Amino acid sequence: MNKPATTDDEKTETSFPRLYLRPDEAARAIGVSRRTLASWQSTRLIGFRRVGRTILFSIADIQAALDRFRIAPTSELPRRRRRMQRITPEQIAQ
Repeated sequence: MNKPATTDDEKTETSFPRLYLRPDEAARAIGVSRRTLASWQSTRLIGFRRVGRTILFSIADIQAALDRFRIAPTSELPRRRRRMQRITPEQIAQ
């Protein structure tokens, strides 16, 4: 019936993309538990910002951390070089 009043600040706030996520939001976005995210944070596997007591994860830092776990498909793997066979002195003499 009655719509809640909105201010201009609320409208402009939603128009900007979110650059940072709080730990619960970041864990949910990645698909890991909050405890796993805290472990990655303590081992510095994922970058974060501390603003006072607030921990923030940037979208770019989350993407960089996930890229470390990327497994390349076989079509992207470099081909292994064949090992050169050793030539013995007897083979040279022939």
